[in-house]
Order: sequence, then structure tokens, then C-alpha cells
Amino acid sequence: MADFKSSKTISQLFDPNIASELFYLLLESTPVGVYIYRENFIYVNPAFERITGWNFSELKNKKVWEIVHPDYQETVKERILARLSGKKAPPSYELKILTPKGEEKWFEVSVVTFKKDEQIFCIATAIDLTKIKNYSRHLAETLSEYRAILHSFDGLIYTVTPDYHLAFVNKKLEKQLGSVRGELCYKKIFGREEPCPWCSLKEVREGRSVKKDIHIPEENKWYYVVSTPLLYPNGSFYALHLLMDITQQKRAQQEILRISKLESISLLAGGIAHDFNNILTAIIGNISLLRLRLKKHLTEKEEKLFKQMENVCFRAQGLTKQLLNFAEGGSPIKRVSSLKEMLEDTVSFCLRGSNVSWELSIPDDLYLVDIDTVQFGQVVSNIVINAKQAMPSGGRLWVKARNLESKEPRGFLKPGDYVEITFRDEGIGIPEKVLPKIFDPYFTTKKNGSGLGLAICHSIIKKHGGHIEVFSQEGKGATFKIYLPASKQEKPFSRTLIQKEIFKGKGRVLIFDDEEVIRETLKEFLEISGFQVETAKDAQELIKKAKVGNFDLAILDLTIPGGMGAKKVLPFLKSYTPHIKTILMTGYSLESQKIKDFDAFLKKPFTFNELFAVIEKILPSNSAKNVKDK
Repeated sequence: MADFKSSKTISQLFDPNIASELFYLLLESTPVGVYIYRENFIYVNPAFERITGWNFSELKNKKVWEIVHPDYQETVKERILARLSGKKAPPSYELKILTPKGEEKWFEVSVVTFKKDEQIFCIATAIDLTKIKNYSRHLAETLSEYRAILHSFDGLIYTVTPDYHLAFVNKKLEKQLGSVRGELCYKKIFGREEPCPWCSLKEVREGRSVKKDIHIPEENKWYYVVSTPLLYPNGSFYALHLLMDITQQKRAQQEILRISKLESISLLAGGIAHDFNNILTAIIGNISLLRLRLKKHLTEKEEKLFKQMENVCFRAQGLTKQLLNFAEGGSPIKRVSSLKEMLEDTVSFCLRGSNVSWELSIPDDLYLVDIDTVQFGQVVSNIVINAKQAMPSGGRLWVKARNLESKEPRGFLKPGDYVEITFRDEGIGIPEKVLPKIFDPYFTTKKNGSGLGLAICHSIIKKHGGHIEVFSQEGKGATFKIYLPASKQEKPFSRTLIQKEIFKGKGRVLIFDDEEVIRETLKEFLEISGFQVETAKDAQELIKKAKVGNFDLAILDLTIPGGMGAKKVLPFLKSYTPHIKTILMTGYSLESQKIKDFDAFLKKPFTFNELFAVIEKILPSNSAKNVKDK
């Protein structure tokens, strides 16, 4: 028998026959697999059959190592043969077997030897480790996956103790901070001397999970934060924090909201500007009529009053132009242009006589751009004037332009070639809480400001297919960046100016406008010039007069509230008088393709100099006598 050392042996406690029976019952009932062997199996208990899947009838003719997995078969064979020859071999080890169905199972085997009839026998126990092995493997795989997720996560992950000390940080945060275990999270990560105002540790300690957006002013960044309790099996409690940088998404949301506001106000602006332009057209027309009638009797003081009235009207005209930049009809009329001269002239003009110096840096190979020079000049003027006002005690403004080739999407810009224009000042800067609102219409921090300047800039740039953004810190100046698509043309657009003159003429003119004061003012002025004039307030009246009148010219308003405007009445007019010349007038700025059916275009409000210049162009035979009005 084997050498069992104990205070009393089984043979001392029980009768040998009873002891043998007890040993047999133990072998048959134990859940641990037991088997006796030399090279072949001699005995296996029921537990061994159950956990291995092999019946003793199948095993009694097999070598022990024949059911062992090929990876371990040679090792097991060597150890068995060593024991049977009286040599030492490891008493316990792990191995893998194959079931009759070819399934793999793991076992922990413990072996002892005994002699009988001068032969060495082996008795072994086999404990099934398959579930533990599978669980360990699954756990290792899961840990590997989680570790990969933690370290590849494009954000910050860290755990803290209930008293704010760091316990774990992911690779991204570790690269930024180094070894930080045990450090205070608010001090090491955010550079603060006390817990962050946005911290969720209190809620997490109460067992709650928190999800929210936070803004970190020092970085001017937004993060989406998830904070949740983390309880370890040993009872340790931590707060797990995940931070994702959502700054770009926040800026995009603000941009979309800003665009939505601009679109809403453009409807209002368009209506206001249209009505205002009608009023200005009537005012300017009546001033011109009154001045013409009193011209021979005007004193110097009265002439000065007329000029002041005209100047006020033209200033009001500038306001309507600003409003129309919000409206759909305010689309820019683009020409291929070079920015250098326009930037030099505009910046110089805006800063002339001020205590602000400026520096312009533009390369000779700067891309051409497709812009409405009037509208874009307004953008430059607004930004430069803002910079000047931000430096009341003087300072410096840097204006720089460069070519930008963007192969990847850049915020709201698609891939392509752009011109980047930068305006950087030394002014008082823009407070962080105000920065997201500066492009909103009617938002202003200036005592006498209208809140339209930067909103108009934003609208104009968007309509040019570009983008504008601002960077600033209070007390450290501001930087505006404008991105404009580069033109595909190689030469800038150029044109000659047409001198506008008033003239005496002849012929029949039909005026179509819903505003009575405009109809009557135009009628009187044209009649003074020698034309025969009829007016119509709506489509029905126009068609009725067109049937019986042989008109040479029609001046048509684009929009008639509640009725047919110029575009819809034009076919009827042409059907009665095919040779008629037409002038489209409106308060909106229209692109060339929208006025192609008309012979000329006049934008309200207009002077009579401008009106007669257009008439002379389309009815040159009527220019019998040119008379200067001024």
C-alpha cells in the first residue's frame, strides 16, 4: 500500500474487510475522477467516466496517453513510463484530453504510486478544469477587449476615489499627464486648486450616473461627460469618468442655429427693405421734382437743404442695402476679382486719421476670388472698424491673406482651394460668454450699435460660399478669419463706367407700380422730359391700357402684393406690343439670369439721373437734347 502517514490508519479503525468496502464506496461516490493504471487503464470510477465521456469498456484496452490531446500526449507518456520504472515525475500537472466526440477538456491530475506483487501501479485523481479554463480564457479575452477599448478610445477616461484621487487613466490621458496615480484629478487634469464646478462626483457617490455637456473656459472646449459609479468585488468604490471632445459639434450646432436665425430674419428684412425702398424712391423723386421746379429761385441756403435731404436719403438707402443682405434677393453679383487693391483701399480708408496703424501682407500669387466687391468691401469695413473701436487708445491691425489648399473637409468648408484672410488686432478682446453670439442679428455690446455689422458680414460670406470665424480672449485682442473659394478664372473682371445724363425725349411710357406716389412721381418727371405717360396700379389695368396704347417703353415693378408682378404681366404686354422696351425695377438685388427677359434693370431707390441713363441706353433715338440736372 502507499505510505499514508496519519495518527491512525484505516486498518486500525476498521476491520480490513470493512475498510476495503469503505474505500470502494468512496471511489464509486466521489465527484472527483479516480483511475488506476499501469500503461493501460486498470480501473476508472463513475466520476471519471462522466467527466471524460469515456466508458471503462472503451478504456480498458487503451494506453492512458491515447486519450490525451496530441499537444500533451508525449509528455504524459514519458511521465507514466518514468513512474513505472521507479523514477520520479511531477506529482500533479494540467493536461488536455479528447472525449470520444473529439471535444477538448482540461484536467488537473494528481498521481501517486504503490507496489503490489513487485509491480508499480499508479493511482490518479482528475479534476475537471474545463469550465474554469473557458471562463479564464473568456475573461482574458474580455479584459483584452476592454483594455483595447480603453486605450483606443478617442477621449479621456479616468477613475477617481471618493476623495478626488486618480486611480486609473487611459493611454491618451497618460500621454498628456504622465504617471498620475494618486494625484488630485481637478489639479492634475484641469489645473485647478479646488474641485471643478462641473464635477459630478457628489451624484456618483450617491449611486447615480450623470450625462451632460460641460464647457472648460481655460481650453475653450466642450466635452460630453459620462460619470458613473464603479464598485469592485473587494468593496472598493470609484467614480468612472468618460470625456469626449465635442467642441466641433458644438460649434456646428451654433452655426446651424445662427444660420436659422439669419434665415428667419431675412424674411422680415426683405419685406422691410422692399417697403422702405418704395418710400425712398418716392422721397428722392419728389425732392428732385421740387428742386427742378424751384431751381431758378433757390437760394444758397435752400440748395444746402436740398443737398442735406438727398444725403439723408442716400444714407437710408445704405441701410436698406444692409437689410437686403439678409434677404434672398440680396444675393451677391460676383465678379472675378483680386483682393489686394480692394483690401489696401478699404483698410486705408477706414483707418485714415485714426491712432491705429496697420500692416498688410498679401503674396503676389494670391488666388483670384469670385466676389461682389461692394458687399465684400462692406465685410472688410465692418471688421476693420470694429478693430479700430476695440483699440480706443491706439494699437496695430495686421491683415494677412494666403492661399489655402484643403484636401479634407475643414469645418463647414468642402475640400478645395481657398483664400484665407486674417484680421488680427491688439484690442480689448471679446468676453468668452459673448463670443458665440457676435454673429447673431441685433446682438451688440456697443452703446450706439445696431447689432447688424457682424451679422451682415456672416450673411455675405455665406452667400459667397465661404466661412468666417473668430478667436479671442478678453484683454488679448481678436482674430477674424475669412475663407473664400478660389476662382477658376485667371484674369479679374474689368469694366468701363457709363456716364449718366438726363435728357429730353419723346414716346409713350407705361408705368406699372402698386405705390401711387411712385407712379405719380415718375409720371410727372417723365412728362416734364417730353414723354407721354400712362400708369397702372395692377395687372388688370395694365392689360387694359396695353390693348389700346402703342407704348414704346414700360417701367415695371417686380412685385405687386396680392397680384401679378412684372414677370407675369410681361408676356401679355409683349403680345400686344412686341417692340416695346421694358425696364424692371425692384428694391431687391437680382442676379443677371433673373432679369434676362427685360431690357434693363433699376434698383430702388434710384435717382432720375440713373433712370434717364437707362432710358438713353435702350431708347437712344430719343436723346434729342441732353440737359445736365446738377
